[in-house]
Amino acid sequence: MLRFRSILFAAVLAASAPFIVDAQTSGAEASAAPAAVSSGKLTAVPFRAGTILSAEICKQKPSFDVESEFDKPAIENPAWIELIVKLDNGRSLSRFDYEIVGKNGTYPCFAVAEGADGYSSDVEKWIIKTSSQLKYYRLLFPVRQDEIAAAKKGLLPVTLRVKLFETSLAPASFQVRVMPDGKNFTRVSSVRPEGICNMTYEEAFESGN
Repeated sequence: MLRFRSILFAAVLAASAPFIVDAQTSGAEASAAPAAVSSGKLTAVPFRAGTILSAEICKQKPSFDVESEFDKPAIENPAWIELIVKLDNGRSLSRFDYEIVGKNGTYPCFAVAEGADGYSSDVEKWIIKTSSQLKYYRLLFPVRQDEIAAAKKGLLPVTLRVKLFETSLAPASFQVRVMPDGKNFTRVSSVRPEGICNMTYEEAFESGN
C-alpha cells in the first residue's frame, strides 16, 4: 500500500510541478494587500499566495466527498486545522504547497477545496489550477490532538510555511481559533471580507462583530 501511495504521489507531484512553481515563485514578494486590523489584532494575515481570512482548530472531522484507504492522515485520531484563504490574482494552490508548524509538531496539508465544496482524496482535487479572486479556498491539516491543549485563552500560535523548497520570504505566523466542543468549522459564507483571523470564538461570533 505504501508503494502504491508513493507511486501515486510521485505521478501527481510531477504533473502538478508547473502549477506549484507558479504558485510559489511568481512575484518576488508576498501579497501587498493591506491587512485588516480589529481591536489591535491582525484579522487578515498575508501569506505567500494571498491572505488568510480564518484559521480554526476543531475535533470534528470535516466533510469529505471522496475518501480512500490509500490516502489517510499519518496521525491517528487527529484534530484538524482549517484555513480559509483568498488567493492573489493568478495563483494556484495544491495540497503539496504548505505545512503548519504547531506547538507539538509539523503537519503537511492533507486536502484543499474551493468555497464550500467537500474535501476529496480524488487525485483531480489535489490541485486548484485556476483560482478566482471572487472565491475563497480552504486548506486542511490533520494535527495531533494535544495541539488543542497547547492553546492559551482559546488561541493556538502556529506558522504556515512553504513545504517544497527554500524561500527568502518569512513564513506567516498567526493564531488559530479553538472551536468549542461540538462545533464544526465556520462556514465559508460566514467569513467576513476583513477576516476573522487571530480572534477567539467569542471575539469572532459572540461579541457583536
